[in-house]
Amino acid sequence: ASSPKVDIKNEIISSGSIISEQNTRLDEEVDQLLIDIRRIGTAGKPHVLFGELFDDDEVQNYYEALVGTLKSAKKRGLIAFKGQMLLKGPSDKVEITIVGEE
Repeated sequence: ASSPKVDIKNEIISSGSIISEQNTRLDEEVDQLLIDIRRIGTAGKPHVLFGELFDDDEVQNYYEALVGTLKSAKKRGLIAFKGQMLLKGPSDKVEITIVGEE
């Protein structure tokens, strides 16, 4: 019994386009995150508490994985917060700041 032939080249191209779409979505989410931090935070102060950000209706409806977006933005040096992982409840008072705007 022979197995069906797989077109590896098309599989790789397809996988590449999925990764590209995911990266584009993540870039959009990181850009939107900075907008949301400014919108939710106090005017003129580029920071927000994690709990305020997490509980915002627009934020809940927009992000596929808020904590993942926060980690990505932190890794890119766009935001800063203490700790490695933010959890709803224990991390509600953790301040998230936009780097370069403090």
